[in-house]
Amino acid sequence: MNSELIVERNGPVARLTVNRPEVRNALSIAVTQQLAQALRDLSRDRAVRVFVLTGAGDRVFVSGADVREFREQLATPESALQYDATAEQLQSALRQVPQPVIARIQGHAVGSGTIVAASCDFRIAVRTAKFGIPVAKFGFLAPVPDALRLVQLVGTAKARWLLMTGQLIEAAEAEKIGLVDQVVDAAELDASVDKLAATLAVNAPLTIKATKQIIETFSAPSANVASGAPWYAEIFRSRDFREGLDAFFAKRKPEFTGE
Repeated sequence: MNSELIVERNGPVARLTVNRPEVRNALSIAVTQQLAQALRDLSRDRAVRVFVLTGAGDRVFVSGADVREFREQLATPESALQYDATAEQLQSALRQVPQPVIARIQGHAVGSGTIVAASCDFRIAVRTAKFGIPVAKFGFLAPVPDALRLVQLVGTAKARWLLMTGQLIEAAEAEKIGLVDQVVDAAELDASVDKLAATLAVNAPLTIKATKQIIETFSAPSANVASGAPWYAEIFRSRDFREGLDAFFAKRKPEFTGE
């Protein structure tokens, strides 16, 4: 692995750290694919019982997709679909590896940060963390599987609120609605993650694998990224999307017209 993805082993626990603090641990296409591959490769090792996913530093878990790739990757509905299908490789890996995955959320988890955390099996966050998927503020679109997984996790009403308002919520509110499992002080984060990892690591791995697969098989969304093609065609050809993208990079408030 290169320095943008750090893999550490501590007995039965494999810890994967997105190490891109200079861009707030944003997930480039390359890092997304490396992370998905690392999960799949390590999952074949029976000695690995638990994964812990986190970000470098203490400010940001994962900030989202790498905005430097937006203009090229979101240029057309077709390229946007392919871009999100690539991102889905990571969500699929998180859900399909037989080992449980703990999201160690040591900082803000906004955009793809919330999406990635939602695909993990467990989420422990510091009290100062914030969550949200602000696609509506910039005229973007959450991929269909991500939107449906959010509904599955927090319910229709809260998912609608998060996706349509684009507002960020505090960790305490995220815990209240079921977006995270546990909120702790920063000084307690590692101990809390280690405690959960130790509990999971000594439990029967076949039972854990079966439980994870049963839940995934019978409750996961049947739709995929390509299911969103009609909405991608509308949004990524719209004037509003171009306005939202320009406003994003200009750091100004967009003016949407519904065209």
